[in-house]
Amino acid sequence: MKVVVLGAGGLLGRHVVEELRRGGALEVRALARVECNIADAVEVRARTIGAEVIVNCAAFTNVDGAEKDEEGAYRANALGAENVARAATAHRARLVHVSTDFVFDGAEAEPYDEFARPNPQSIYARSKWAGEELAARFCGALFTVRVQGLYGAGGANFSSKLRQLVLDKKALKIDGERRVQPTWARSAARQIVALAATDAYGLYHVSCKGETTWAGFSERLAAKLGAAPAWTVVRTDALSAPARRPPNCLFKHRMLALHDIDRMPAWEVAQDEYLSEEGSAP
Repeated sequence: MKVVVLGAGGLLGRHVVEELRRGGALEVRALARVECNIADAVEVRARTIGAEVIVNCAAFTNVDGAEKDEEGAYRANALGAENVARAATAHRARLVHVSTDFVFDGAEAEPYDEFARPNPQSIYARSKWAGEELAARFCGALFTVRVQGLYGAGGANFSSKLRQLVLDKKALKIDGERRVQPTWARSAARQIVALAATDAYGLYHVSCKGETTWAGFSERLAAKLGAAPAWTVVRTDALSAPARRPPNCLFKHRMLALHDIDRMPAWEVAQDEYLSEEGSAP
């Protein structure tokens, strides 16, 4: 299988590349953002020639930054998604397009399945929802994979830095209100690779199972690391983030279950495996 991974320098992209290579893909072409500008249709078409599968992990992921750079967010997350979808169709390749839990407003009490109606509340969220719509419009052999709460080695986001911040006993404010499913990037990557090997095209929710808050995730992390908590648990609005976050980010994996391809572990199991891989487990 010849696979092109776009956004291969990012957190999820790196893990997807690693899992593909472990799985014995014949050829994996890993393209970081600087190696392929997804907002350039000609460049995308040229860089994906020969692909049987394209995994699009490239995106504008700065949720708060999108509030000040709406054009940049839409150029990457909407136009970029269209360009990649058109390229996949031109090359007769399967496409995995990565999206987000932020397409929901989080107002419901129950977890969201793939048939719940999106209601994005921020510029980032709206640009990602636009990307989903455009990818589906221009590519039929499409897996749209919504992920959430990603963390892992080398990640630039706050959740990826928590391990070191906890070890360093940094004074932090951590959200104890938003309901989340922290998802180790390797777990998500394994699920994406498994999906891409099928022809079960459609929309999928991919997250670790269970429920916690970022404060709960941090408390368990600290306990596993043998570190004393050094943070303050606060409500979401106390963080004063420019972009609104959905209070309920929980996913129901209805489509993975229906296709009998749900490989996602509980968030606690994934956290243990992450710490073991990082050499931090007791």
